[in-house]
Amino acid sequence: MRRLFFAITLIGVACFAVLGCSSSAKSAQTTSTTRGKNYQVTTADGQVTVSLDGHLPPGWPSGFPVPPDAKVAGSGSVQGESGVMVAVYTLSGSPQDAFNFYKTNGQLTVDSSSSVGGSRAFVGTVKISGTYDGRVTIGAVGDTNGVVVVLNTGGSSNSSSTSTSTS
Repeated sequence: MRRLFFAITLIGVACFAVLGCSSSAKSAQTTSTTRGKNYQVTTADGQVTVSLDGHLPPGWPSGFPVPPDAKVAGSGSVQGESGVMVAVYTLSGSPQDAFNFYKTNGQLTVDSSSSVGGSRAFVGTVKISGTYDGRVTIGAVGDTNGVVVVLNTGGSSNSSSTSTSTS
């Protein structure tokens, strides 16, 4: 369980680090805390809270594509972002396979994708738009692989920058 928390925290940190570099020079400073199956990641872009309770967020689109080896791990929220839904999945397969699943998925409109690392420390992100608008982040730490999906739902935002994947 500790590896899962670490993996998902790393995915969230990586997501915000990637976002922090996209349009501004500010760096993402992160801290994380864990309590049971909940944790928070604080970055320059805001605070993300994740609950690993095995349930997707209310209203999660049933047709959203997930790799065949993905299992629901939980959901989350981005502080100051009322217009997003966050879902967290664990993977039994490789994160590279999951990254390729999203990067080449015909059900998604892929705007951009990037990845770094190898089999033991892989992080990939896929920006999507169209039917599903948001970002998918895939990561691996040791033996634990995870997917964090942040979908924009059209609500309001209190942040001047776009917040995405949490882990």
